[in-house]
Parts: sequence; C-alpha cells; structure tokens
Amino acid sequence: MSIENADRRDANYVLSAALEDPETLSDRDLDRTLELLESDAKRVRVAAAWVFGIVAADTPARALSYVSQMADRLDDSEIGPEVTRALAYVADADPETIERELRSMDDETARRCRAALWGELAQRTVVRTPEDDEPDDGHAMARPESDEWGWIGASGRTEVYGTGSEPDRRQPPSERPVAPPTVDYDYDQYTPVERIYRAETVESFKVVFQTPDGGIEPGIFKRFRPPDEDDFESSFYRRIGMWRSIDGHEAILPVVDWGADPTPWVVTAYEDVDGVAELGRNGRLDAAVWTLSNVAESLCFAHRRGVIHGGLTPGSIVRSSIFTEPNAWRFPRVTDWGYVSLLRGNAALESVSARYLAPEHVDPESSGGVDGVTDVYGFGVVAYEALVGRPPFGPDSEADEGLSIPAALDRRFPEIESFLRRCLADRKPERFQTVEEMTTAFRAATGDTDG
Repeated sequence: MSIENADRRDANYVLSAALEDPETLSDRDLDRTLELLESDAKRVRVAAAWVFGIVAADTPARALSYVSQMADRLDDSEIGPEVTRALAYVADADPETIERELRSMDDETARRCRAALWGELAQRTVVRTPEDDEPDDGHAMARPESDEWGWIGASGRTEVYGTGSEPDRRQPPSERPVAPPTVDYDYDQYTPVERIYRAETVESFKVVFQTPDGGIEPGIFKRFRPPDEDDFESSFYRRIGMWRSIDGHEAILPVVDWGADPTPWVVTAYEDVDGVAELGRNGRLDAAVWTLSNVAESLCFAHRRGVIHGGLTPGSIVRSSIFTEPNAWRFPRVTDWGYVSLLRGNAALESVSARYLAPEHVDPESSGGVDGVTDVYGFGVVAYEALVGRPPFGPDSEADEGLSIPAALDRRFPEIESFLRRCLADRKPERFQTVEEMTTAFRAATGDTDG
C-alpha cells in the first residue's frame, strides 16, 4: 500500500472514531493524527485538523498537549495552512489555556503561533451589516449573539441567543461590571480566538491576553485601515486618549490597550452581547428605559469633560451580564468613542447602515460638522430601537415620514413620540441642544420608571 493510501485509510479511521466518540481515540491515535498533518495529501491534512478540532471541543486538555508540536510545523509552507487550522480549532475550544500555553513558549515561537492565528481568522466568514439597498425587514443592529440582525456568509440569517433570555431578567442589577486591568503590549502579544466583524475600514476579534497578575482575560481587539492622512496616527491617539479619560464611568466600556503599529488598533473589555433591539421586540419597556437612562448618563458624563461620541448607534451599546445576578437586566456600556468620524475620511462609513447615520455624517457641508448635538441624534436612534425593537427609519425614509410609534408605547409614554422626533430632527437647531437637556426631557417623557 502506498504511503498516501495509508494516510487516507488512517485519516478515515481517526476522523470516523472522533465523530463517533472522541474519547475512544487513544494517545497513539492522536500521535498518528499529528503525523497526518504532514501528509502529502491535502484532504488528509484537513481531516487531521478536523480531528484535533473535535477532540478540542470534547476534551481540550488532550488537544492542547499537541500545541507545541503544531508550532514546530507552522513554518512549512505546504502544510502550514492545515496546521494553523488545527491550532485555531484548539484556541477556539479553550482560549484561556492556549494563552497560558503560548506564554510558556519562547517569545519567537509564541509570536509565530499568534501570527498564524491572525492569518487564519482573517480568512473566516464574518458578520456584515445590511446594505442600504437591501430590503428593510425590521431587523436591527447588533451582533448575532444577541439580536439576529446580520448575515453570516451566504447561509442566510443567523439566530444565536445569549445566556439568560431577556424575558427572564426582571430587575436592575445591584452590582456593576468589573473592568479588566490596563496593559501595555505589542499588537502580536494578543492571541486571537474568534473573528467578530469585518468591513473595509475596521475589523474586530475576540482575543485573550495575560494580565499583570498572571491571569488571563478576554478582550475585543479592533484594528483599522485608516484614510491616507499624514496626521491620522496623532489624531487617533488623541481620540483614544479622550476615551480613556472617561472610561471610569460605569456605563462606558473601558479601554485596555491601544497602539498604531503596524496599523491603528484598540483593545477593550470583552462583552458578547450588543445592541438594544431585543428589549423592544420583547416589550421590555422598563428594562429599555433603565438601559437608556444609563446610556444618557454616560453621554452627560463625557460631554461635561469635553468628550463627544460622534457616532452613537445601537451597535455602540454592549450589555454585560452580572454573573452573580442571572435574573438582572444586562448592564449597558457605550463603546467606540470618538473615532468613527475620524475613520470616515472622505469615504462612506460602510460599517454602519445609512439608516443609523445623522444627516451631518452623510452631508457635512449642508448639515454641519459632527458635534455634541450629533450625540442627541444618536441617542434618538438608540432609544427608538430599544423601545420599538427596530430602526426608526428604512433606508430611503425621511425623518418626518418614517417615524412611527406603536400604540402600546404611545399609551405607556404619551410624550415619547415628541421626544424622539426632536432628537431625530434633520436640522440641528430643531434638536435638543445639549445631552443634559435631552436627558431631562427623556426622564420627563418616561416618568419615574426604574424597574
């Protein structure tokens, strides 16, 4: 029997056994699977990578014991892609432990592993926002873990639900999310384990990293492709520094680290639920009002310190589960402060559907530049989606034509329509002129709702 045929036979055996019951695979079988990653036949190498993925999902420790040997094979250009795929499967199964494993390696080997993982994740299918010429089906803006807004590749709409469904959550939490410690690392000292989003100017990943006390924390890593501007790096540092200056507020997502080499990037605390539409779709008005009150307070806090958001959308709101209070509402925190308009340059902001953009984002010459009143418009968009469960406007709607308030919401809060219309006015002078004024009006429109 030829070597290639023997490889195919063994690959079929280990893959079938892994699919049937991965615990039946012996250490000798896994040693053979590692050898199959070096087969001349690509199908055999892919099958071997799948086996490591199946074993990692079942018993991560067994697969992790092979990570250092996988690392030794990464430099082989012929088998490298399949070895990297196997490594990515293991990383996805147990991000914390693989980060510890990489920290135990010499720096050069660990960097090669991380570089391979960055490259592997760069090829994966990711979520994207709807284009403006696609039909408005009422779905809202968020990642698929929480609000089923997006498309995954060409496979159609995805519905994935976070732990603790919204209707089971009954009151505000008494605790607050814990902020991870800040660190000062190079770009390639973060280990990517999942790709979250990709657009022309920005892409985001879930990463893990080591904290100063030796612990392992997850984070959201965003890297940017900036416009061609000589002073972009200094402007980026200034905007992130301004975000960092306000992230002590409980409703602002904290910054962990940032840099500009080899391209601008920022790491924040990790949250796996964003968007607010689920609140409106489930009729959770008390939770929605409480959530929006916290968002409004974060805007007031920031504006008092001279920091505007400039690109507030429902996707800018992440919501944290308090693990000691599983029946409490998720705590909202606002992310992506300050750099959205900076990244736009002269190009369309393709990562955000036009239905979420203020007129000054689309046509600054006619509508004026981005300023504090832009955050009033952004809050109006977020508030409508949280209360109603869908965007306020379709892709071709004008503000006066597209805004409608459900009867149940109008009965509960008779003043909410006029509040939202004022926030969402096309002309800046017709909006609330400060977020403080806006917050006072929101409280008046919603009464003393506190859950």
